[in-house]
Amino acid sequence: MAKTLKEQTVSALFWNFMDKGGQQIFQFVFIFILARLLSPDEFGLIAVLTIFVTVANLLQESGFSSALIRKSDVDETDYASIFYFNVSISIVIYILFFLFAPVIANFYNRPELQNLSRFLFLAFFFNALGVVQNVHLVREMNFRVNTQVSLISVVVSGIIAIGMAYKGYGVWSLAVQQVVQAFLRSLLLWLFVRWYPKVSFSFERIRSMFSYSGKLLLNSLFNQIIANIYALVIGKRFSFSDAGLYSQARKLNEIPQSVIASTLQGVAFPLLNNFGDDLKRKKRAFRKIVRIVSFICFPIAILTIVAAEPIVLVVLQEKFRGVIPLLRILVIGGSVVPLFYLLSSLLQSLGKSGLLLTIEFIRNVLSILIILITINYGVNAVVMGASFTLVVSFFIGYYIAGKTIDYKIVEVFRDIYPYVLIAMISYLPLYFLSFLINSMLLLVIFQALIGTVIYLALLKVLGSKVMDDFIRIVRRKPLS
Repeated sequence: MAKTLKEQTVSALFWNFMDKGGQQIFQFVFIFILARLLSPDEFGLIAVLTIFVTVANLLQESGFSSALIRKSDVDETDYASIFYFNVSISIVIYILFFLFAPVIANFYNRPELQNLSRFLFLAFFFNALGVVQNVHLVREMNFRVNTQVSLISVVVSGIIAIGMAYKGYGVWSLAVQQVVQAFLRSLLLWLFVRWYPKVSFSFERIRSMFSYSGKLLLNSLFNQIIANIYALVIGKRFSFSDAGLYSQARKLNEIPQSVIASTLQGVAFPLLNNFGDDLKRKKRAFRKIVRIVSFICFPIAILTIVAAEPIVLVVLQEKFRGVIPLLRILVIGGSVVPLFYLLSSLLQSLGKSGLLLTIEFIRNVLSILIILITINYGVNAVVMGASFTLVVSFFIGYYIAGKTIDYKIVEVFRDIYPYVLIAMISYLPLYFLSFLINSMLLLVIFQALIGTVIYLALLKVLGSKVMDDFIRIVRRKPLS
């Protein structure tokens, strides 16, 4: 029996959560192990190259995945044309990057980056081979297979990286991890989906979709360049060890926020879309979603600030102690990232996706200005600037987007500040447990458990209904 749309959506939500959550859990485990085998400098070498791989992935994909998913009358010619385009562009980009590798090595005055980058750049070529197969799964809402493919490739590549690091291959273990993950993911997509290009390339099909995909490409390029430029700047202006410390702080910060953002963002759009043009009901529902995300994000952020030392020392060990202050700074800005991403769902439901491009453009320009200002004041200043940019962009975004549903900034404050305040009351005093408990592992466990119990108890005493709304949104019930 065919699944209903509701059943498909619930299944998609579950498997999307399993995909994002599972990947983050395994990545956390691999970080835990690899940090004991590798140095901050080695992590830094990979961190400064990440921006090149990310940009190459975006260029070869060029937004056509979204165009194919969005197109209602897609056929084999569309699929084949995008496949040939992606593979051809990835080959051209790889050749250019291969030739550009000595420039990268000279720029950083690290000769080993030449061969390392040439090998690492193979990852985006392998990614290009599986783009169309991935689109097939998304169009069919077959997130179960997508999850299986993702987790298998993450686990196998991670195990290989650990084995190589243990054998003394150093930074090459991290490069192999990325390349093998990309190769395995594309290979498994071909095995599971079994789609093969059967027709010839049509430039007209590419041209017709580029009017839509081109805008996504420019926006994604700008966003990803800004997101990854901090490691590049830190590696050049300061040291690769500093870049490695920053990359680890960023990973620890992004693990919870990425799971929350990707999961709830996927649910928010269909929920808001159900209200059609009824802006009053859409506003009420959106405010409830904002409160739900705040209920989850801010206690995690405050706990991370309080328990940053035991978290870092348990996960990364003493040689990564420099991650502690960077993590505490990044968490402040990271706490509002899932809320910022909710704007995408709101504006899409209103048919105003162009407004989101404006908001993100403002954020990216602000990021560049802040980097230029802070770069002369040390690594901590650069990271503070990154966190400050996220917070300011959050309020700018809600001010601009809020006008579409008459959601005023003062209302945004009212919706989020109770959870910030209660989280601070619940977790901040637990910092002093560090004077009573010597074991870092026990310390973070007690801080998390005690703080969470106090947090939930205070919400219950104060009569908060956010838990009821959270259960309703997970069960796909309407928000009145």
